[in-house]
Amino acid sequence: MKENGSKKEKALKVKRLVSYLLPAIIFALALWTLDKQMSYLHLSYVLKSISSVPLSHLGIAVFLTSLSYASLTGYDYLAARHINQTLPYKEVARTSFISTSISYTAGFNFLTGGSLRYRLYSGYGLSLAQIWDIIVFCISTFWVGFCFIAGLLFTFYPLKLSEYVPGIPVPLNLVGILLLLLLVTYFYFSFTKLDLEVKGHKIRIPEPKIAFMQLALSSGDYLLPGSIIYLLLPSNSQLTLLHVLLFFALAQLIGLISTVPGGLGVFETVMLFMLEPYFGTVDIMRALVLFRFIYYFVPFLMGFLTLIFHEFEEKKEFLKKAGKVTYSSLSEITPQIFSILIFFGGISLLFSGALPSDPRYLREIAYIVPLPLIEASRLFGSIIGVLLLLLANGLWKRIDGAYVLSLIVLLLGGVFALLKDFDYHEAAVLFTMFILLFPSRKHFYRKSSLLHQSFSRENIIAIILVLVSFVWLGFFSYRNVEYSNELWWQFGVNSQASSFLRAVVGVFFILLVLGVMKMLSPFSKDIHLPGNEELELAKAIVRDNREPLGNLAFTGDKYLLFDDKKKAFLMYGVSGKSWIAMGDPVGQSDRIKELIWDFYEMTRLHQGRAVFYEVSEKHIPIYLDLGLTLIKIGEEAKVSLESFTLEGSAGKDFRYAVKNVEKKGYWFEIIQPENITVLTPELKQVSDAWLEMKTGKEKGFSVGFFDEKYLSNFPLAIVRNEEEIVAFTNIWAGAGTEEFSIDLMRYKSSAPAMDYLFVKLILWGKENGYKRFSLGMAPLSGLENRQFAPLWHKVGSLIFANGDYIYNYKGLRAYKEKFNPVWSPKYIALPTGFKKSLALKDIATLISGMKDPFKDIF
Repeated sequence: MKENGSKKEKALKVKRLVSYLLPAIIFALALWTLDKQMSYLHLSYVLKSISSVPLSHLGIAVFLTSLSYASLTGYDYLAARHINQTLPYKEVARTSFISTSISYTAGFNFLTGGSLRYRLYSGYGLSLAQIWDIIVFCISTFWVGFCFIAGLLFTFYPLKLSEYVPGIPVPLNLVGILLLLLLVTYFYFSFTKLDLEVKGHKIRIPEPKIAFMQLALSSGDYLLPGSIIYLLLPSNSQLTLLHVLLFFALAQLIGLISTVPGGLGVFETVMLFMLEPYFGTVDIMRALVLFRFIYYFVPFLMGFLTLIFHEFEEKKEFLKKAGKVTYSSLSEITPQIFSILIFFGGISLLFSGALPSDPRYLREIAYIVPLPLIEASRLFGSIIGVLLLLLANGLWKRIDGAYVLSLIVLLLGGVFALLKDFDYHEAAVLFTMFILLFPSRKHFYRKSSLLHQSFSRENIIAIILVLVSFVWLGFFSYRNVEYSNELWWQFGVNSQASSFLRAVVGVFFILLVLGVMKMLSPFSKDIHLPGNEELELAKAIVRDNREPLGNLAFTGDKYLLFDDKKKAFLMYGVSGKSWIAMGDPVGQSDRIKELIWDFYEMTRLHQGRAVFYEVSEKHIPIYLDLGLTLIKIGEEAKVSLESFTLEGSAGKDFRYAVKNVEKKGYWFEIIQPENITVLTPELKQVSDAWLEMKTGKEKGFSVGFFDEKYLSNFPLAIVRNEEEIVAFTNIWAGAGTEEFSIDLMRYKSSAPAMDYLFVKLILWGKENGYKRFSLGMAPLSGLENRQFAPLWHKVGSLIFANGDYIYNYKGLRAYKEKFNPVWSPKYIALPTGFKKSLALKDIATLISGMKDPFKDIF
């Protein structure tokens, strides 16, 4: 079994590594191919060629692009009709344009487009299942049109690839027939009203009327971008529109398969090969550059601005009512803004080191700056560029070390930009970033090691793509310089190719050193169930904590994560890929922030997702900093003991309950921890009777369970008569007699009403100087059921009002309300998007009874 587990783990690691490297390798191959094809081409020729394009052709290209994106909005409009939702076309069109224009350029269409659609459609009240149906519908619409047009072109207008790429005799007509068969299958399912099932998920195929509308829309959308490329190419009698559409279909298909964002480089390489027999390289590159700019980049900018405007409109009323508060909340994204700016600053420095400098500036700088300093500036400028790429990740995560190093690196980068070729534009940008970042110290509060930070898959791919582009750009810029070993040792103002080669070695040497240091540094904090030493340390921290929830750590079924100074801890469990922290962290308040971030980093290192269950309002800003969303799950009831009394009309019912129970021969008693062992057999009988009544089993994680070692940590409150113990509960006490609560409450069927136990506990706490008594949480309590309330609130309030057959939610709230408590909200902080439902499922699994969740992982 262990051998099979290790094989699976190795297979997963290999799969993950391939997913990281494959897009970068394909992108690199595409750049290499482009470089080979454009080896004798100067950039100035392309720019001059672009400037010669008639404005009328550009205007028509913009018009056709507008028509294409208008047809794309029809995808979402049809999808809304398919799921029987009557959303206004204006809202559907805006959502479609934002998600499509951004995802087309950013790449990872399913993730970026899907998450944007979820963000926008959820604001219109659509459920997760409905949004999922829309996403699947839009994807299938694209492929319906592609299968139809490309299938016809490949089948009836076949192309022999061997004429363009010798040695690759691919029969495209077979590919075309396969695409048409897929389309026929789709319409077969539509006419027969059958559902398609993929990996256990049912996909409802639309009715024939909508399916034909899908075909018409997506076919038109496919023909428009192909026509734009044909329009931007020079006229050639041997090349027809059908040729270009065929080439476009093939290039788009290969670009999609490559998974490179937007098919960048891959699409251009294929089109270059296909069009080379008809045009010169300059003419082809002109058309492709203009197409990329008009069809992708301009809509991306417009979509991004539309998204910003939409978000502003959504929060306009809030912004008007809370100016200062709004400014403060917006400033919370300062680290993310600077992270993006620093990343682009690194790109700028690397690309500047790969491009030749202006000869005029070189002649002038040579009279002022010594040659060794110029050479050092060229080398360290590129090294600083790659450091900025890495530091951007630390700034995003608010690490203070990344802030300090970024200031130093920006300052040095600006100086080196001036020294290497007097590039005052680049220096001005870097110095401006330095000035803007300098007063933002308060936003970077994490005392964490830069070597321990994790990099996401997207982050790693982005860095690899930048480095590949840097190397390709340098070799492309100096392709006319004949390579020789002497190049490495040539120094001079005009020896820029030699400086670039040394910069490449310097950059990758720095990456190698940092990579080795990261591999040799500890991977993560030690993960194991707490032993006696950890439990004693946790006990010392709990004794100094005013809130009693930390006592739940002594069940021994949760993992404990301590901060570096051992002044605070966080308890958590693992279910599926979710690492679920139970409650707020316990300990000194100044250690909580870093502890929450440490937990988040640890989950990322283990490819998991961080979830914080049953947390209060105190640390909400930190959870938002992590990019998590919060959903309310109920309210906790806390009784003020100073105002509680049995006197007068307010305490009449409680007074009667106490007298009635004590008349029957029952009494209340507190048992100290050292005396519990003697009573264990009798207590176990009570616990077993309670479990039998509930027809259930012991739960875990969020509540305690019957265990002698666990119970021996606390005083017990018992109700008994002359013959037996009929009820008991363990008491959690906070520091300084501030607050106490209970956890494990068990009773027999013969026990009196639990009002008696609670009243006596409250009176005992009041006598011992406690200020508050926590009655625990009322699940789904306090959720709003208003028109514009979040979907979770509407569903939760509906269950709360009508779900008595599942759980007595209203009854529990009403029972606790008798004690006139103060209610405070409780939340779950969890990932956004589709991961939210997975996290909720994992929480339910963990609460239902956790043994050893790590046994299936390690």
